[in-house]
Order: sequence, then structure tokens, then C-alpha cells
Amino acid sequence: MNRRSQPQQNSQSQRPQPSQSRSNNNRYEPTDDDDDDEIEFDAQHRLLLDQFTKRRIIGTETLKKLVMTVNRITQVNISLDDYINSLNSKIMEVGLQIKIVNTDGINDYILTNLKPDECARYATHYSGDELKFFKLILKMFIESRVGLKKNDILTLGRDELKIKLSDADNLFRKFAEDGWLRLSASKSFTTLTNRALSDMAPLLDGIPNCALCHTICVLLEDESVQCPNEDCAVMHSHCAEGWFKANKNKCPSCSTRMDF
Repeated sequence: MNRRSQPQQNSQSQRPQPSQSRSNNNRYEPTDDDDDDEIEFDAQHRLLLDQFTKRRIIGTETLKKLVMTVNRITQVNISLDDYINSLNSKIMEVGLQIKIVNTDGINDYILTNLKPDECARYATHYSGDELKFFKLILKMFIESRVGLKKNDILTLGRDELKIKLSDADNLFRKFAEDGWLRLSASKSFTTLTNRALSDMAPLLDGIPNCALCHTICVLLEDESVQCPNEDCAVMHSHCAEGWFKANKNKCPSCSTRMDF
């Protein structure tokens, strides 16, 4: 009986096995044997979302290439806008959203936290004193509504936290390297990056929105334009350029002619 059962066991082991197109963690891994019917619904969305969780900020051209790659791998034809709308419909339930932020006429797509009480989660690798310093910078930025001079930031750390200027400078560089702070176009001011403006948006009450693209507009003299009439429109310089060409330098809110 043992001799008869052995061939049966071998024949079973030699049968072709189903294609293993998915790993144990449900992450899609395409194989040559896959066809459209075998691809999980939303597999392509998970692939793209995985890129956002790794990168946080993705430029338009890079994202277009990623979309083409995901479509090719999963054998679908979904547009960039449809991907973003579908992803947002799912991730907003857990307090996340992919937002578009425009800088100098170029769109960045940013994975953003919508819960202001959880913004600090993105900075959990900072020490208590480092977080205190960043919160002081953020408070100073909100109160000024404009870009900050680097020396003022370093002095803030020295006066409020009693740290050396050299230590404050190291922290400043760390915040910049981590994508929270950047220099303005003329390199004269320090301001928040697109990532910071997007993540911190719930905390940035008082910072005006651009009258044209309706995203936060920091009042930097080299990156923004402001109507001379009090409490009127402010605009990003790159937004204003196109508007003024088509509208004879008139303010989009009150039609006052503006120098640009």
C-alpha cells in the first residue's frame, strides 16, 4: 500500500499551483500569469497610496509617471484626477487627505493630516525641547503673517529656551532638512514649506488665502502681491502674473489697478 500511495503523492505535488500574485500582507505583487479578473479591486489605489506614505510630497510630473506605471502594472486606465478623488474618498475617513499646493506655478501633491491635535505625530522623532522650539517658530510665524529672518529665529531659541545660538542653528538646519522650513525665492526670508502649510493648515488661522487659487498665501514681498486697499485681496505672485495679463492689472476683488 505504501508503494501505491507514493505515486499519488508525487502526482499531486507536481500539479501546477495557482499564481501567487499576492503576499501574505495583501500587498499586490503582479506576475506574468495575472489577468484583469485576478487583480483585486483597488489594488492600483493601494499601490499609489503606498508611494504617498513613503514620499509625503510628490510633484506633478513624478506623479504622472507613477500613475502610468501603476496603470501598466494593474492593467487599468485611470486618470490622475480620478485616482486622487478615489483615494481622498477613502483616506478622509481616517483624517488624511491628498491636497494640491501650487508653488511658482507648479503643483505638488501632499499627503496631509486633517486633525490639528495629531499634527505632532509627524515629528515624533524630535525631543521635547526641539518640539518646543518648532512650536515657538510656528507661533512667531502666525503672529507675523510673513516670512521670518533666520537671525530672529535663532535669537528666539536663545531667549526663550536658553540654548546656544549654535544649537539653535543646528535645530534650524534640522527642521529645514526634514522639510518644514525653507528660504523664500530671494533667500531673504525663512518660511514654511508646502508640507508644513498643508499639515499645519488647521492651526494657521489668520494667514490669508490667495484670492485666485484659494490656498494659504504667506505675505512674502518676493512671493506675494497685495491689493493696496485695506483688507482686500492677496495673491501668490505666480497666480497674479497670469491674472494681471488677462485682466489689465486689476485686483480680482475690487478691480483697483495694481502695480506688478
